[in-house]
Amino acid sequence: MKHIHFSVLLLSAGITVMGCRQPKPAEKVDPSIPVKVISATSLQEKEPLETSGLLSSDQQSNLSFKSGGIIHSILVKEGDRVRKGQVLARLNLTEINAQLSQARENFNKALRDAQRISNLYKDSVSTKEQYEHMQTALTIAKKQLEIAQFNAGQSTIIASTTGVVLKKYVNEGEQVAGGSPVVLIGGTAEKDWIIKCGITDKDRARMTGNERAEISFDAYPQTFSGTLKSLAQGSDNSSGLYQVEVRLDPGKVTLVSGLFANVKIYPQGKADLLSVPMDALVEGKNDSAYVFITSGNKALKKPVKVAYLKGDKVFLSSGLAAADTVIREGSAYLTDGSLVKIIK
Repeated sequence: MKHIHFSVLLLSAGITVMGCRQPKPAEKVDPSIPVKVISATSLQEKEPLETSGLLSSDQQSNLSFKSGGIIHSILVKEGDRVRKGQVLARLNLTEINAQLSQARENFNKALRDAQRISNLYKDSVSTKEQYEHMQTALTIAKKQLEIAQFNAGQSTIIASTTGVVLKKYVNEGEQVAGGSPVVLIGGTAEKDWIIKCGITDKDRARMTGNERAEISFDAYPQTFSGTLKSLAQGSDNSSGLYQVEVRLDPGKVTLVSGLFANVKIYPQGKADLLSVPMDALVEGKNDSAYVFITSGNKALKKPVKVAYLKGDKVFLSSGLAAADTVIREGSAYLTDGSLVKIIK
């Protein structure tokens, strides 16, 4: 009985002590999200323009006959080297010579008639109107003879430059229309290589002419240097792009026409760009993305435009000011207006 009574006393004392203890106050929770920040770095950066095109000769030409006819002979084949002034192809001259003879006879007849009418006019036998009509007929006959002589002279294709035959479109015995290409000639001079590329209107506005370029080919391991040769003053109707020509310095490498080239053009003018670390970007798509900056103890979400990437840095063309403090760590846990606490 004494043991039971002692236990009851202990229980009663414990209840009395617990009843007198004060409840602990609730601990305060800091809602701020810890982040690390970095200042946007202002740079004067040359942003390269990247495009592509095909290698060709500056003196590349599609040669053709002025008049149509049957091809009598083609004196070269694809891959042949030719010199300027060399005869490459000839037309069958049967029809052309007949037209030339007809034009010459018409001119001689008009010349005789004009002389006869002139004598009669001097003797007051023919009228002034007849005399003038005959002089007009003589002039027309003379011009027709000149046309026939010119066409006869254009019945032979002559190389316009020293180079190589890149393409032969037709064979001997085939009939071709006037102006239809017969052979394609490309110059092979040391500094005659160009690359024709298309660029956007935004990139065209950055070009001033004579910019430096770097060219690479899948077929060659080295990078070639070049300069901007020409800038189009208007866009292409089909593509909407502006054509530029880059002149290539091949050095000691023997190049061939038609190679696919990757081109980097470096504008002479520098652009004011801001750079931030790659991990500071959130929700990137194409050239648009977002970053968080600090404003007091809050995080603000700002849209930015990406100019290009280099290493672990992102260069921005718009959206940030040089004085902005960008959140580089912890941005994955933020929303616009989140409370932040800057840590080192």
